[in-house]
Amino acid sequence: MKKIKFNDGWTFQNLLKHSEPVEVRLPHDAMQTEKRLVNMKNGAAAGFFPGGKYQYTKHFGADSAWKDKSVLIEFEGIYQNSTVILNGKKIGGWVYGYSGFVLDISRNLILDAENELTVIADNSRTPNSRWYTGSGIYRNVNLYIGAPSHISVDGIEAVTKRVDYKNQCAYVSVTTKVNDVTGCELQITLWDDNKNKVSEASGIHTEMIVPHVKLWSDEHPYLYTLKAELRRNGKVVDQEAILFGIRELRWSAERGLLVNNESVKLRGGCIHHDNGILGSCAYDGIEERKIKLLKEAGFNAIRSAHNPASKALLTACDKYGMYVMDEAFDQWRFMKVDYDYSIYFEKYYEEDVSAMIRKDISHPSVIMYSIGNEIGDTGSDEGAVWNRILVDICHKLDASRPVINCINPVVSMMGGRKSKCSPQDSVNPYEETKNAQATASLLANIIVTVVPFVQKMMGKPKKVEKKLKACFDELDIVGLNYAENCYEPHHAYDPKRIMLGSETYPHSMAERWKLVEAHPYVIGDFMWTAMDYLGEAGVGVPIYGKAKGGFNRPYPCVSGGCGAINLLGQKETEMYAAAIAWKKYKKPYIAVRPVNHSGEKYFLGMWRDTDAVHSWSWPGCQGKNAQIEIYSIGTEVELFQNGESLGRKKLEFCKASYETIYQMGRLKAVSYDEKGNKIDEDELISAGDATRLCVKAEKEVLTADGEDMTFVLVSLTDAAGIVKMLSDRQIRVSVLGNGILRAIGNGNPVTEEAFDGDSYHSWMGQMGFYVQSTEEEGTIVIDVSAKGTEAEQIILQTKRR
Repeated sequence: MKKIKFNDGWTFQNLLKHSEPVEVRLPHDAMQTEKRLVNMKNGAAAGFFPGGKYQYTKHFGADSAWKDKSVLIEFEGIYQNSTVILNGKKIGGWVYGYSGFVLDISRNLILDAENELTVIADNSRTPNSRWYTGSGIYRNVNLYIGAPSHISVDGIEAVTKRVDYKNQCAYVSVTTKVNDVTGCELQITLWDDNKNKVSEASGIHTEMIVPHVKLWSDEHPYLYTLKAELRRNGKVVDQEAILFGIRELRWSAERGLLVNNESVKLRGGCIHHDNGILGSCAYDGIEERKIKLLKEAGFNAIRSAHNPASKALLTACDKYGMYVMDEAFDQWRFMKVDYDYSIYFEKYYEEDVSAMIRKDISHPSVIMYSIGNEIGDTGSDEGAVWNRILVDICHKLDASRPVINCINPVVSMMGGRKSKCSPQDSVNPYEETKNAQATASLLANIIVTVVPFVQKMMGKPKKVEKKLKACFDELDIVGLNYAENCYEPHHAYDPKRIMLGSETYPHSMAERWKLVEAHPYVIGDFMWTAMDYLGEAGVGVPIYGKAKGGFNRPYPCVSGGCGAINLLGQKETEMYAAAIAWKKYKKPYIAVRPVNHSGEKYFLGMWRDTDAVHSWSWPGCQGKNAQIEIYSIGTEVELFQNGESLGRKKLEFCKASYETIYQMGRLKAVSYDEKGNKIDEDELISAGDATRLCVKAEKEVLTADGEDMTFVLVSLTDAAGIVKMLSDRQIRVSVLGNGILRAIGNGNPVTEEAFDGDSYHSWMGQMGFYVQSTEEEGTIVIDVSAKGTEAEQIILQTKRR
């Protein structure tokens, strides 16, 4: 079928506020149009952004040539409780905000006339999530036009059945879902990246033999093109093609996770679905940027916490070689917040799991399905039954991938209850509650308090197994959240069990990774979190002036503040520490605790390991005590200040700490191996007096399609390009020509500034923004200015494909 992006030409309005329609282009996050509310219920979880009820409308013509054609519309994701109306008639919708769905609109079209398509997204029943969800049509919309006999959307299901390593060939099973196959023949062909046909077969259910096979993996993400042609009387009536990687998965406690018969340890990161200052909008290019940044940082796996990933994200994972744990749910029958998925679970679980697997099955990057995250039900007999039901659904639909449940033994022990709320309730999402900030994180604070006591118990298998053995035994892989002390004692209890650190604290990565490397039955570690995200406000935001703090931070905190990569996509110290533990970063890395907070009490929280940054520029801090952390591979490091050695120190779990008196100048760290030989060095230099703007776009040429986008980083630097940490100021941005300023912000998790303006303050010397192309060829002129500096201009090009 012919696929047409259906993202432009929409209008948007807030139904609860009776706003006037405004023109928008999809993807669109309606939550970003809302004013943040200081005292909204469960405000910290959502970054203090309220939900609402929204209407999207698109008018379009239906050509007379569409007569006797099948016309389908695909919504890749609407948050949430959507209703789709065409020409005044309801034609469908979906409850779960993370599932895509397809509707046949053929019979409801008016040919040779204007048609009106309306989508209602009802996210008014809040709170319904523990993190920032966004609202509205936040993923792509696609229109498909073709013959009544056609290949279904996502209708090609290709799975590697077996690889014959001796003969260098692979066996691939292909099932093609066809609408009205009467009188048709189906031809399947496989093409390499040089456009050579390497295999062919025929039939709805068929198996292909691929000779001289090139296998897909994280290190070699080779992709073939798989084509399906539907023919009737020799004539092609429909055709579809997908990119497909051939790879074989095996798993056992004895050998661990094998990809193409080679052991793989998952250097994993959990990610939420939002894109930082862009909100929840799943732009194709930005989803790709996210995966590219994560791969370059050293990750080889992501966990889509805690909902099914977008199509664009999986496509990027296929391209760059990123393994994926795609996750279905954050709740089953027991609630976590009032109006979460638990009130829908029993009615819709099967169609939502099926939608996830249908989306994922031909993506080589997807290597396991997660049926839940920290599900309180799992500690009960009923929860064990639901665990088995979900595992069985996954195995029935796709037996080629293992099924995992990401279990937090603390949560399972605590159990839970069903929500007393109903999908029919009427809720005012803008209502503010007295003491909302104090009560919103009460349960989380209690859990954080009791965790150390409960964790001691988790190392005693008999007590945990009494509650969870029924669930554990049904799973291919047992996911353990914050429970690495379970690995060895639980292996002794059940040597056949495969375990994965499905969610772990950012600290102690080097210590945990030694456990992962030492034991084949532990197949990897997924740190919380790979990238900072909106909502769960402040779980990793430092507090200065006091030694204790709670789970969240109050308004105006907007993000978790716990990402190894921040809201703009910049690596933080914890990212380098993890990469060093994985031996993916070979140089030493110098990080300095904020000297402007020298001597103060501080609290980092459980989801931040350090507040140290890669800078030796602290104006006004001369003579203050400076705490320095050095992360490195090797055995020892040596630190030099202005050419004078501060001594050699042994590395303990890839880290050594120093203290000195801050003076402007240079810091140099040198790393050494066990024989005393130099490995490498890192150096920090204090910034000079001059201040200038440095403006750098990640891409200089954009596709003129109205969808392509680039990120632009703005830094306040000295004449040599060294970032000035404490010289922050408001920076103004102007975008003219064939581009649109789509979002603006910085990496600061605490802010009242909006992401949709034309100016923003820098933070730690930097800020950034996204520019999107129009559909016209030409130039985009970007001017950046700030008080006390000379303005800077860059020019980008836009070109059609």
